[in-house]
Amino acid sequence: MSAFKETQDALFQSAFKYAAIGMAIVAPDGTWIKVNDALCSIIGYTSQELMAKTFQDVTHPDDLDDDLKFVHQVLAGEINTYQMEKRYFHKQGHIVHILLSVSLVRNEDESPRFFISQIQDITQQKRLESELTRLAREDELTGVSNRRYFIECATREIIRGRRFCEPQALMMIDIDHFKRINDTYGHDVGDEVLRKMAQECSSSLRVVDAFGRLGGEEFGALILNTDASIAIMLAERMRKRIEELIVETSGEAIQFTISIGLVSFTETDLSMEALLKIADEALYKAKETGRNKIVAHHAAGKSSPETPPERMLTSFIRLEWKKEYESGCQTIDKQHQHLFVLSNNLLAATIAGLPDEQVEAFADELTSHMVAHFRAEDEIFRKAGYPGADTHSRAHSNLIQDMHALLDKFKDGHASVTDLFNIMVIKIVRDHMLKEDRKFFPYLEIGEPGKGQEQPSR
Repeated sequence: MSAFKETQDALFQSAFKYAAIGMAIVAPDGTWIKVNDALCSIIGYTSQELMAKTFQDVTHPDDLDDDLKFVHQVLAGEINTYQMEKRYFHKQGHIVHILLSVSLVRNEDESPRFFISQIQDITQQKRLESELTRLAREDELTGVSNRRYFIECATREIIRGRRFCEPQALMMIDIDHFKRINDTYGHDVGDEVLRKMAQECSSSLRVVDAFGRLGGEEFGALILNTDASIAIMLAERMRKRIEELIVETSGEAIQFTISIGLVSFTETDLSMEALLKIADEALYKAKETGRNKIVAHHAAGKSSPETPPERMLTSFIRLEWKKEYESGCQTIDKQHQHLFVLSNNLLAATIAGLPDEQVEAFADELTSHMVAHFRAEDEIFRKAGYPGADTHSRAHSNLIQDMHALLDKFKDGHASVTDLFNIMVIKIVRDHMLKEDRKFFPYLEIGEPGKGQEQPSR
């Protein structure tokens, strides 16, 4: 019996040592007891180096919780073995993908003795899977999403947007006179035009938006959480960037334009195919009426079929007026609402990347209305007997000084669009109007004619 056991041990040791896959004996606490040469080769450590570590030390942190969960289940007797894909850190720092198979050897009293782990290097397999996935999703020429993957992603986002009542917009984009480019300069140049156009359009969108090639010189984009007016501004920014784009060839520089058909919608029951058809009709009209332009349609949603595109708001990229912001004074509330509109104009110009002179015009308009509002507001809360009137008036004066100083810097090129937006919209509209102004609201009721209410306690 002893000889038989020695033979079995010898066979195990030989199989362990010469196995083509990584093998390890691991203690219940995760320390390595024994490792073979194949495992050392997979992750780049010598056996002595591995013995000084635990398997947790070389496991990618994102995979560790799942691995430990399986370990605890095996130790508790809930499962006998487990298998999982995970990642190890190679000694040189790069990631190694492995397939791990684990079983537990117990003592005669059923207490855990050690784990036997088998480790297969599947890095090349994962790399091939990733490449196949890329090829299945990516347009080979331009590197953007292909038609199938774009429609898949856009359909999923439209369903999600419908659930959360988010405004969205779908664009169809087509290169004007593309056949003429191919016929004049050749298909190689035409391919380069497609690549440059795809890169420029993609870079003009946000990371969260979907963009892909639908076929030929036609592309699609789904703009998330964005109403019609902002979507049109984004489309206009894209159109202008393409109009200014120069594609260098071996002989000359080529410029071209695009036409865009756009459909905006919120909570629509229309399918992706139906929305594409509407966008395509808008694109056809843009082509028919002169090219290098944008034509926008609106698909009414089930909850607000009569809401025109320009009135749809989204809190993601716009300030949205709410009833809870009202003060009870019609004059102040109307002025506040108008300042929201002007602030949204400035925000839209910023998002759309309009030229500085156009952003400056929006900022000037907001500033002039803000100054007039502060004057009217000062008169109202003083008549109402607001005890903090002097302090609030000084705050108005300081904000006006800040606005004019920043506007001067912006016009001189010493302040950015972001600086302008931060003080005009964030500091003044959001922080001052929606926070500081609320302090005098209780006094306005007795300050308006005919109210006849007692003054709040001071």
